[in-house]
Amino acid sequence: MKYFIYVIALIFPVLSVQSETILEKIEKGKISEARDEIGKSSSASVRDGNLLFYQALIEQEGEVSQQFLDAAVRAGLNPELLERNTYLTAQYYLASGNSEKAAATAQAYLQRWENGKYRPQILRIASYAFNLEAQEENASRLNSNMIRENRGQMYGYLGEIDRAFHLYGEKDYAEAQTICRRLTNSGYPEAAAPAMYMLSKYSIEQKRVDDAILYYNLLKERYDNAIGVADLVDRFANLDNISSDASAEKITGSVYSIQVGVFSEQDNAKEYAKYMKKFGENVDVSNKTVDGKKYYVVYVGKFLNTQDALSFKTRLEAAEGQAFQIIAR
Repeated sequence: MKYFIYVIALIFPVLSVQSETILEKIEKGKISEARDEIGKSSSASVRDGNLLFYQALIEQEGEVSQQFLDAAVRAGLNPELLERNTYLTAQYYLASGNSEKAAATAQAYLQRWENGKYRPQILRIASYAFNLEAQEENASRLNSNMIRENRGQMYGYLGEIDRAFHLYGEKDYAEAQTICRRLTNSGYPEAAAPAMYMLSKYSIEQKRVDDAILYYNLLKERYDNAIGVADLVDRFANLDNISSDASAEKITGSVYSIQVGVFSEQDNAKEYAKYMKKFGENVDVSNKTVDGKKYYVVYVGKFLNTQDALSFKTRLEAAEGQAFQIIAR
């Protein structure tokens, strides 16, 4: 009898937790081990929907991964994996540029799992897809739901980011900037970083150089590895003809400095100012208040004309490998 119980315990639990073990391996990044487990299991049941789903998760080619997701649905999935499969399918369609199918898949998810695990993500996908499909009423409704249902949480802030992005596209700069300025202090990098990026990017478009530089430096200070940092450096490359306008030299008492950093902490600004003194120019730190919050701006040099300032800026950028801007003071 003991032997019989041992065999039963050995067979059934192993079969029931096998799929869970594979999923855990995938989520922990143990892809090679997961692939081996899938290979062993699929020899017995190649049409097992769960195994096909796991194959989709580890597949690097997006189109092939989607084929596995489709096959998994046809073969049959457990309910939890089916919900995740539908979410990933909507995500794939949006990423591949098929906004019509992304919207349809997202709608199908919301009909089947109205309060599902991936509802915030699906609302975002659906809103974005409907915008691409020029269905602005549906897009706005879903975006509003996302913000309302997740207020004070990450997906609520991401919903506001999406709204700001849409407003910028509609040239409603005032409202978009109000949203983005509020989000810079949201505490969520996923929202704060793109908010600073958009504030800088659209300030460049509006030729508001000081604001563009301020938010670029704040982004660089807080999220140095954000994708937007590199993009803004490229955009600033076309600003020299604006920020170094020779007509500014006619302003009595004007001097030109290189703005090298904006910091939210005074000690960090002082430390960076100390570092910049190695270039042999005057370095000072000034206060600047934005939306009621104080920042500390580090300037290097005081030049009487833009040509001297531009020459020093070029040398500074070559030494530091960063983009800086000339400021009339």
